[in-house]
Amino acid sequence: MRTMRPGVAWMAGAVLALAAVPQLEAQSRDPYGPTIQFGTGLINNPVAWVSPRSGDLWITTSGKNLPQDEANFATAWNTNLSAETHWLGRFTVGAAAYSQNPEWGFFGSALLLRDGQFGFLPAIAVGARNIGPYEKTERLLIAHDICLTGDTTGGGGGSYQECVDTARFNGFKTTPSLYAVATKDIALGSLMGSMSGGSMSFSVGMGNGLFSDDGDLGEAYNESGTIAKGLFLGMRMTMHPTLNTTLTFLAENDGWDYNVGLAGDWRGITLGIYGTELEEGSFEEGAFDNPYNYRKLNVLLSYSGNVIDISRGILLRARITELTREQDRLRIEIAQRQRRIAGLEVALRRAQAGELADIARRREELDREVQAEREAIRRAEERLRQIQQGQQTPPPPSTPPSITPPTP
Repeated sequence: MRTMRPGVAWMAGAVLALAAVPQLEAQSRDPYGPTIQFGTGLINNPVAWVSPRSGDLWITTSGKNLPQDEANFATAWNTNLSAETHWLGRFTVGAAAYSQNPEWGFFGSALLLRDGQFGFLPAIAVGARNIGPYEKTERLLIAHDICLTGDTTGGGGGSYQECVDTARFNGFKTTPSLYAVATKDIALGSLMGSMSGGSMSFSVGMGNGLFSDDGDLGEAYNESGTIAKGLFLGMRMTMHPTLNTTLTFLAENDGWDYNVGLAGDWRGITLGIYGTELEEGSFEEGAFDNPYNYRKLNVLLSYSGNVIDISRGILLRARITELTREQDRLRIEIAQRQRRIAGLEVALRRAQAGELADIARRREELDREVQAEREAIRRAEERLRQIQQGQQTPPPPSTPPSITPPTP
C-alpha cells in the first residue's frame, strides 16, 4: 500500500506539542464523545480514557453513506447502533449492531494508566473490538449480509439467510481486534491564561484486526492513507461556547484513512458530521462493486447519561406516579366523603327541624294538659271553698218560721 508521509510529520508535531504545554488537571478534562461505530473516542479511533463516574452511558446511532445503489436507502446508507457503559474509572463494556441486518459484536477497554498519574506520562489503555461470531467483519462493517437462497423459481420462494461474499471478504479474520492506545490531554485555558478555554488531546495506538487486516485485498481495500500497518493516531480540540454546550473538532488517521469532523453536544445530546477517507477521490459512477477508496459522509446522533441516575430517576418517577395515583385516590375519597357529609348535614337539619316541630306540638299538648289540670284544680278548690263555707254558716231556711202566740 502507498503511505502518506505528511501523516508522519503530523504525528511528530503532536509529540512535540505534548512536551511544550502543561497537562490538564483530571477534574478539568472534557469527556470524550462517541465514535461512529464503537463507543467513546474520536471519529473511529479509540482513546485511553474512561469516565471517572461509574455508570456513565452512551447510546449512539450513526449512518455512513455508501452509494452503491442510490435508489435503495438500505444499501446507500449503512446504519450502526452502539451502547457503552463506563465503570470504576477503569474499564468500559459495550455492544454494537453493525448494520440493518443486523450483525453484532461486543467491545471494551481497560485503563491501565491515567493521564498524569505518574508525572507527564499519558493515559494508557488496552481494548478489543468485534468480540463475537462475525469474524469476516471489515472496517466498514458490511461483510456479512442477508441473501436469498434456495429455489426461487417455480414458486419455491427460497429463504433469507446470513451470507458472506467469499470472493471479497473470505480473507478477513478480525475477531477479536485488539489494540493499545495512549492519550494525552492539554488544557487550552492554561495557554490562554484562562481555565474556560477548553482542551486539546492527542492519541496514538496500535492494533490488529480491524486496524490492520485488509483481507488480502491490497489496494482494492485501501489505496492510500496508511502510515504504518496497524498504527492509528488522532487529535481533538474542544471549546465551550456556552455553559451547557461543547463544540469539538476531530481529526484522525484510523490506520487506513484520514478522517475529520465536527461534533456539538448540548446537555448530553451529541450531533456529529464527519468526512472519512478524505485522501481518496470522490465516488465514481458505475463503481458499484467496490465500496472503498472514495470519500464518505457520516452522521451521528448520541445520548449520554448515567445508568445509576436513570435507574434512580425511574424509581423516583415510579414513586411519584404511585404517590400521584394515591393523591388522586385520596382526592376522590375526600370529595366522596364531603358529598356524604353534605348529605348527612341535610338529613340532620331535616331531622332537627322535624324534632323541633314534634317538640313544639308536644309542648302545646303539655301546655293544654297543664292548663286543663290547673282549671280542674281551680274548680276543685272553688268547690272546696264552697263546701267549707257551707259547713261554718248553714244556709238560711228557704221559708221563715211562723210565730204562733201562746195559748192562754
